[in-house]
Amino acid sequence: MSIITFLALCGASLAQDADYYKAIQKRSSTRVQPAQFKQMEENALKDFSRPESYELLATSFGNTTEKVWAVIYGEIYCNLSSDSDRISQIGSLVYHWYEGSLSRQANGLSVSLTENAQSSQKQLPFESLFEQSFLMGAAGVKGNFPPLSIQSLIAIRKNQLSLWNQKKLPETELARRQEAILSAGHFEAYNYWLFKGARAEEFSEWIKSHQDQFQAWLVWQSKNKFDVQTPDFQRLYFLRKGYGIAASMSLIHEAGHAEEIAPTLASTRPKQ
Repeated sequence: MSIITFLALCGASLAQDADYYKAIQKRSSTRVQPAQFKQMEENALKDFSRPESYELLATSFGNTTEKVWAVIYGEIYCNLSSDSDRISQIGSLVYHWYEGSLSRQANGLSVSLTENAQSSQKQLPFESLFEQSFLMGAAGVKGNFPPLSIQSLIAIRKNQLSLWNQKKLPETELARRQEAILSAGHFEAYNYWLFKGARAEEFSEWIKSHQDQFQAWLVWQSKNKFDVQTPDFQRLYFLRKGYGIAASMSLIHEAGHAEEIAPTLASTRPKQ
């Protein structure tokens, strides 16, 4: 009886996984088979310190509704890799995924980074927390975007990181890396380094008067290599390990009462 129950649970889990991978690729012109997609995630969970794992995950999730994981895995890859050309290419994709997620409508600013969020039964999906904090970060930045400049994206990401810390949202290796860069005074240069491939003219104009600042970032980066100790930013990790939710509920509550972004909540609520 125990064996039969176990096999039944495994079968249900596989079916649920397949449904998820199909749902997130519903608008994709090139689709990855569910079993292959799951294997990519499992491989990355095991080899979590290898940049190659995140390059494949970023580009794969970039063709889905779950751009949250595309931007996270893309940034992880850029921090781990030593291939400058590929870093520029992936960094450019990350920028475009962010820009493509933002839109303005008559009722305000909207963001779409997730449509098929998943979580354990007792927790809000990480995807929804990330999306809402990014939206709230964007709502606090002046200017009419998109189109999105690197400078505007820097301001949004800085606001998001601040909110992430204030609300004690799930700590991850990536958030700790960003916080270390910010504390060292290199956050602006880091983001220009990360996104320069997407907006070459803006980067060229910025670096004319920030050469010393950019070099200081490169020196700091060479002395402070990104060392991933745990895959606490991966989708499967969150599904299996979970995290605290008290502060998370507070974030959603605040987002729901923010006048400019409240109309967008109906389309971005967590989906199980």
